[in-house]
Parts: sequence; C-alpha cells; structure tokens
Amino acid sequence: MDKKGLIKQIILVSDGESNVGIDPVEVSKKAKEMGIIVSTIGIVNNRTKEKPLAEIQQIANQGGGIWEITDLESFSKTMEMLTIKTVHKTIQEAVNKELKNILGEGLEDFNPESRRKIIDVIDKLGEEVDIRCCIVIDLSGSMTNKVSIARNSIINLLRILKQRKGKTEIAVVGFPGADYEFYKTICDFTEDIDELKKSLNNITTGGTTPTGPALQRAIEMLLDVKEMNKGILAANIV
Repeated sequence: MDKKGLIKQIILVSDGESNVGIDPVEVSKKAKEMGIIVSTIGIVNNRTKEKPLAEIQQIANQGGGIWEITDLESFSKTMEMLTIKTVHKTIQEAVNKELKNILGEGLEDFNPESRRKIIDVIDKLGEEVDIRCCIVIDLSGSMTNKVSIARNSIINLLRILKQRKGKTEIAVVGFPGADYEFYKTICDFTEDIDELKKSLNNITTGGTTPTGPALQRAIEMLLDVKEMNKGILAANIV
C-alpha cells in the first residue's frame, strides 16, 4: 500500500506452469520490492488427480500475496475472496509495521480487546482504500474450456468491488499474445463494467505459457512506466 492509500495488486490466473520467457518467480519478487502484491489462482479440473501447481505457490510467496487452487465451479468466488483477503493482508502488514515503529509492539502483542479494535480499523480501511488490480490471465491452449468462466468472473469481480466506498480499477493482461508475442494488453485500467465486458469479448486462446513476461507487463502498467529493469530479462531466461 502506498502513502496515498492505494493498493496495487496483481492476480495471476493459470492452469499450468510457464514454459517460455523470463522466470515468473523472480519477476514476482521484483514486484514486491516495488510495492506491488502478487496473488495467484491455479485452476484444476480434478483436485485429487492433478499435481499441485507448485509454481503458482512460489509466485505468490515471493510476491507477498496469497495463493489458491480451485476448480471451475468455485473460480468466481475464489477470485473475489482472494482479492479481498489480499487487500486486508496488505493493510494489516502496513499497520503492524507502523505499530512496531511507533510503539515497539506488533499486533500480536496487544491484548484481545485492543487487538479487536485495531482489526475493526483494518476492516474499515479495507472498505475505503483505493484498489488498482491487474489480472494476468493464462490464455494458452489448455485454458480453452475455462476462459468463458474466467471472463465472467473478472466482470463479476469488478461489479462486487465497486460496491465498496473506495475506488476500484481493473486491468487485464493475457498471455500469450498474438503473432508469437509474449502477452497482450486486453484492457487498460477501468472502473467501467461495460468497457471491461467489451474488451474481454475479444480474447482467444492458444499457444505457450510465457507467465514471466506477462507479469512484467502488469508491473509496468501498475507503475505507469513503459519499461522496467531490463536486467530481469537478461538474467532469468528459462
């Protein structure tokens, strides 16, 4: 969370691991250093038969976010819950840091009654803080039968978050892009549900899984810069 009370977060949605481009775990680590939280959702068809999406967990852990594994039926609810949980986690960590700086004690050091009052303040901030969220969605061939539900879930997420007092903007980056490009910017930041719907109607699936470059594009959009540390590109080719 920056000093103006704006939470910048990325939500990565994928059903597999990256297979081209820079290392997404390193990019996620870089995002956290820049004040951007990276959370992830792994989509599976069968929780009991598919292997855990280890990369999804690593990306969220390095990005200071939360990860969830879900099936298609629960995807929309999972995206909503994960976004809100990430906001509250970010605020709580910021408050805890300030408490330790000012009083030398963290939230865990307060008695239950005082802790409850602080949690109430955190909940209130969660309703009022501005959120800028970039959803980075896997559009490789394996997502073909999942993209329709993913599209509707993103629209539903903006609809729900707009019920808060704080301002919410959502952008969407898909990977891979067209003509062998690593990613494509599907929708820039918007509060307009109709604009988001229109942009998402044009997405298609197929190709490889360049997760790292797509995450880097999301960071650039959140920082409002054309390009960031090219050292990542040079040092983390997989």
